Amino acid sequence: MIRHSVRRWSLLLGGVAVLAAWPSLRAQPAESRHVVVISIDGLKPSIYTAAGPAKVPTLRRLARSGAYADGVVAVTPSNTYPAHTTIVTGVLPAVHGIYNNRILDPENSSNGAWYWYARDIKVPTLTTVVKARGVKTAAVSWPATVGADIDYLFPEFGGVTSHPKSLDLLRALSSPRGVLENYESHGSALEWPMSDADRTALAAWMFRTYRPNLMLMHIYDTDDAAHNYGPESPEAIAAIEEADARVQQIVDAIAAAGLQARTDIVVLSDHGFLPIGQQLQPNNAFKREGLLEVDDGGRVQRWDAYYSTAGGAGFVMLSNPDDAALRDRVWALLQKLAADPANGIRAVWTRDDLAKAGADPRASFGIDMRDGFYSGGGHAALLSKPSGKGGHGFSPDRPELHASLVMSGPDVPKAGSLGIVRMTQIGPTIAAWFKAVLSPKADQPIAWPARSAPR
Repeated sequence: MIRHSVRRWSLLLGGVAVLAAWPSLRAQPAESRHVVVISIDGLKPSIYTAAGPAKVPTLRRLARSGAYADGVVAVTPSNTYPAHTTIVTGVLPAVHGIYNNRILDPENSSNGAWYWYARDIKVPTLTTVVKARGVKTAAVSWPATVGADIDYLFPEFGGVTSHPKSLDLLRALSSPRGVLENYESHGSALEWPMSDADRTALAAWMFRTYRPNLMLMHIYDTDDAAHNYGPESPEAIAAIEEADARVQQIVDAIAAAGLQARTDIVVLSDHGFLPIGQQLQPNNAFKREGLLEVDDGGRVQRWDAYYSTAGGAGFVMLSNPDDAALRDRVWALLQKLAADPANGIRAVWTRDDLAKAGADPRASFGIDMRDGFYSGGGHAALLSKPSGKGGHGFSPDRPELHASLVMSGPDVPKAGSLGIVRMTQIGPTIAAWFKAVLSPKADQPIAWPARSAPR
């Protein structure tokens, strides 16, 4: 079973409680409030809750001056795109529609496409409800924002080559038209592929220039380092320290705009990390059982059962989910795989398990891997070596998979530790600062400790 329950209170009652607790929310109009949300991909809460080894003075200072979570329970799967969409919607993937990083595409006709597009999100987002209040919004490299109705937008889109000409596609997808050319006219030439340094410099300039009331930004060199070298490696620690410096760069931009007294800073992440050393590929078993067929080039031609990997977990899709004989056959095969400890399966999820977790409603089954194991979508061999040394995507019930949250600013009580919070609470909390609400299915805002008071 997936231990991932979500309590939902009335949004109306939640909003009344928040307004009663925070006099500043009643006094300060939406147009004079500013919130900057910085996502550091893969940042674990132990980085700021425990001593060393990473030197993160900015994160520690923000945590001391405001509030922080000892852990944020992420989503199933604990991956970047479903998590970031939950952050801005307050609902789980089954509701918002971004079920994984990559779209379901067994034949790979999309060349490995991800959920790039805002139109795939099925519920209102933080930027849409805040913009409806008549204020300005901005986003730099936030997942699932291609085509989003955001005033100042540099979307995240990776379905391009490493050739510098690919930057022109991002110019076309950004808004308003010419925003990147305007940035470069100030002497800041963009490089491709972009780094966190590029993304942060663009976000800092955007805030100073346009002063958006809500800005979302996503940096992810930390994720790359943890995947490639392992979550506790010197390379991963160095990337975290660099990310801390990027946060300070944004803090400096807020100060340069003269808005530090009116700006809340929210630093968060999408998931934690585990080291990995072995990889299971269930599609190999499906192929051997005649449930999946490939051509001479290895491309899937036909499938009755297909494993859609999410890294540390994944989903089993059936061509006909209503075929009881097929369901029973695949269930028996999954149980056989799980019975062998060498395969590293922690749990086989039923459709009911997936529904309770708010995971992909199209899946008939799911697999969660044990610590140290990963899963892949290949079919050449049942077991293989993963391409990296660290990963995520596992069930979010494990503390190592918990995400991060640090908040500081005029709307944040100096509360210190908030304990463990749900990822679905973050968006509703920020929306309340703007006197806005997300969908009726969204979670309630964070409940601050009774002793806390806004500054």
